Amino acid sequence: MEYQEKIIDTRMFRDVMGKFTTGVTVVTVQEAGAPHGMTVNSFTSVSLDPLLVLICLDKESTTTDMLSRTGRFTVNILTAEQENIARRFAGSGNERDRFNNLEYTISDEGTPVLRDVLGYVTCTVKEVVDGGDHLIFLGEVVDLGDSDTDQQPLLYYGGNYKSFADEG
Repeated sequence: MEYQEKIIDTRMFRDVMGKFTTGVTVVTVQEAGAPHGMTVNSFTSVSLDPLLVLICLDKESTTTDMLSRTGRFTVNILTAEQENIARRFAGSGNERDRFNNLEYTISDEGTPVLRDVLGYVTCTVKEVVDGGDHLIFLGEVVDLGDSDTDQQPLLYYGGNYKSFADEG
């Protein structure tokens, strides 16, 4: 049986992948006192022993460059009320300016932890894998915390931010 390669349109790929609902996070790093971050929905737990997560970051971002050098990051899990933060940290632009007038603390690993998030996971990089136009960072969890809030998570579906309360 001869294999025939199928050409897949990138727009169709994005549309199909958009059918998978994800949570929304902001990944933060800091180098020489300069905080940087970006909105990320490619985040998942990997292992309980050892505690591992993975994130996928665009190779072209300043945050990715800084993370590659520092080896530490925090994943901040956003609430449905924090869509403005997700939008602020998404797209291109100066990733440092995204922290202007935003409240955060610094973790023991030196990474920003955003205020009022559902939870956060701070990691050290264990491995980096090439993933096309992204890098896949496997992180070992060194700290984490959750809020005592009853707020809902911010979701991403079909190219739009959503929440459990959204109709349709």
